[in-house]
Amino acid sequence: MKTLRPTARARHSLAALIASALIASAQTPTPAPAKPDTDETILLNPFDVTAGSNKGYMATNTISGTAMNTPLKEVPMAINVITAEFLADSLVGNFEQALDYNSAITQTSRLPVNNRNDAFAIRGFRNRNTLVDGVITGEFIPPQMIDRIEIVKGPNTLYGQSDPGGLINVISKRPQGGNRLSLGLRAGDNGLFGADFDGNVVAGNSRLGLRLVGAHNTTDGYRTIDGNDSTFLGVAGDVKLAQDTTAVFHVSGSETDGISSQRSTFSFELIPTDLNRDGRIDTTVVNGITETTARYNNTFLPRDYTSATDATRYEQESKFLQFGLRQRLGRHANIQYMFVRTDQDMDMTFREFNTFNPAGSSDANHSAQTNSNRTDVHTLNSLVTVTTGPLTHRLLVGARYSWDQTEGATHSLRTLGPGTERATLDRLISQGRRIRLFLTKNDVLSGVKYWLDDTPTAQEMRTLGTRGGNVYVAESRVSSAYISDSIAMLNNRLKLLTGLRYVRIRSQSTDLAGVKIGRLNDQDNTSYQVGATYDLTTRIAAYANTATAFNPNGFDAITGTFFDPELSRAFEVGLKFEDLWQGRLGGSVSLFKIRKENVLRSDYNPVTFRADSEVSDDESRGWETELFFNPTKNWQLVVNYSRIDAKVIVSRTLAKNLALEGATPHRFTLWSNYAVDAGPLKGLRFGGGMIHAKGPIQQFGTSNSQLVREDGYTTFSAFARYPMKLFEQRVAVGLNVDNLTNVFFMRSRAGTNNPRQIVLSVRWDK
Repeated sequence: MKTLRPTARARHSLAALIASALIASAQTPTPAPAKPDTDETILLNPFDVTAGSNKGYMATNTISGTAMNTPLKEVPMAINVITAEFLADSLVGNFEQALDYNSAITQTSRLPVNNRNDAFAIRGFRNRNTLVDGVITGEFIPPQMIDRIEIVKGPNTLYGQSDPGGLINVISKRPQGGNRLSLGLRAGDNGLFGADFDGNVVAGNSRLGLRLVGAHNTTDGYRTIDGNDSTFLGVAGDVKLAQDTTAVFHVSGSETDGISSQRSTFSFELIPTDLNRDGRIDTTVVNGITETTARYNNTFLPRDYTSATDATRYEQESKFLQFGLRQRLGRHANIQYMFVRTDQDMDMTFREFNTFNPAGSSDANHSAQTNSNRTDVHTLNSLVTVTTGPLTHRLLVGARYSWDQTEGATHSLRTLGPGTERATLDRLISQGRRIRLFLTKNDVLSGVKYWLDDTPTAQEMRTLGTRGGNVYVAESRVSSAYISDSIAMLNNRLKLLTGLRYVRIRSQSTDLAGVKIGRLNDQDNTSYQVGATYDLTTRIAAYANTATAFNPNGFDAITGTFFDPELSRAFEVGLKFEDLWQGRLGGSVSLFKIRKENVLRSDYNPVTFRADSEVSDDESRGWETELFFNPTKNWQLVVNYSRIDAKVIVSRTLAKNLALEGATPHRFTLWSNYAVDAGPLKGLRFGGGMIHAKGPIQQFGTSNSQLVREDGYTTFSAFARYPMKLFEQRVAVGLNVDNLTNVFFMRSRAGTNNPRQIVLSVRWDK
């Protein structure tokens, strides 16, 4: 493969970004330390949470559970926080890695094209509602712009459409006090190279704060045909317009170009399929395989195997805009308006097999796909603190309106010819490996044009190809209103949390000519949440919580009738503790049960395949714990464990007790670091982690078999950081090794995990 190099545009963009940051830092003098302003709106705003009170890897406050800055011990639900310190030590390169060391989370799908379509299972249920700064946008910002990540377990009334397993809230970096600049470089295996800067500027007599972040990353990947090139620039600002009025904004953009062969990473034995194309599954034998008895054999292709031609080429541009006004209304009230807009445009060409023809040809489908998405979100929140007798209320009242439009088109050509894959397929079959190559409903798509060439261009596909079924414009509007009351009583020992939310969702799809596809989907729902925490001691609190959630379903393509919406209900009890054992131990333990009704799935039958046609009721129950332990003042340990039983409990055709996709029965993670504070190695930080998952972990299921199932895996990682002086400048050099023992396992149904990777890094701070 030709090594990917930064495009001229990307190289010039990165150079300009770094130059701008250096100039800003050089031209803006660092002001003398000022007396803290106790009325500072930026610091005291209840809609923000800062890292200032974190204790290493352990956070003390959260913004995600209640939409207001609240101590974790007072929130009646399990919340895991990935702090900035952990993100720096683990040197995460993407979003999935940032979640690896959290319990009860498993990646269920992965698209290298855009992280918007990545999905995770939380407590056994697929999560589709990743938030950025509390807003569901579908936008993933890169690690360089992330301040922390909060994972709220269980359904949450405040966010409307809520998956029952929980939600992921990515909190972006905000301006800090003082002028500073940080520059970083990293290089590693498989052509990995990255450069980034993080600058902070305070001006206007401390009334203006700016945070400027830029990053460029390139990699060739570990497969023969794999890699991407990306550039990101973001700026966040706080402007103090008046003593009690603050404007906030966040503007960022990114470009990504890449090649991926992700689709060709694992092998299937043929499943029950109409191999001879006679319209039925019977005892016919084709290539030694009987139609009715063929099944998945859990055989993987070699890790570096790729198809002979590029599977996917993609270009993507993303833009993110956030603007808000915050007003303090006296000592006991605050109001905030926030507007968020995201734009994503993607062009992609890909190639996938549809069948292996024993007569001597390899059929493949070539497609050119364009997709654009735009989302606007308006949010208005008001927080009021009221005392009524012995009770203290923190009352949050809010409303949100969002508009989302997605436009897409796919043009396809089916190739029919000798195919360059035939030799590879023959070799694998001679080794006893049987390959299922993306069998379709009837193995031949009606109306699809054939092309006697293995490599049609994107223009040929768009000009000569057949437009696919996903030529559409989808538009949705979501309106909601909510109220939440956090009530303190019994001298603040008992805290009640109640919430109520009404949401209405209207969605409609049309083709590119404006003709409506299906019917208008108009659904509404009222969900609630009731929870309580009680301080058993000053350091230990017990909690209980129940909540409901709602997600709309689409319509049956055959009958035209809408499916009932997904409804879920959760119950959870647990303990939270902090500063035990002389301040060395903190954490939480929780027990939960979640029931989800009217779940839409595909019927997974390759002959009668119908997407989103099977309705089931699912259940997840189990327990999990998160512990923070400091054996000494220099040694930190983070331990997570979850035990989950997630399965189908009611279904017309799916096997009862069929494990849910991505549910990991046992998951144990450990991360540790040690800081040397004396001697010649003073300042050295080193440590690492372990992930142990015990299956079976099902990633794709049918009524009669489990097609992709991982029995379990164990991985190790390590890191070291050492500060030094280089040319009279303060720098830190680092080494990170991910997947230390080079374990190979099925990460998700979209592909395998990454092999061992060694990364060297250098960071300069001023």
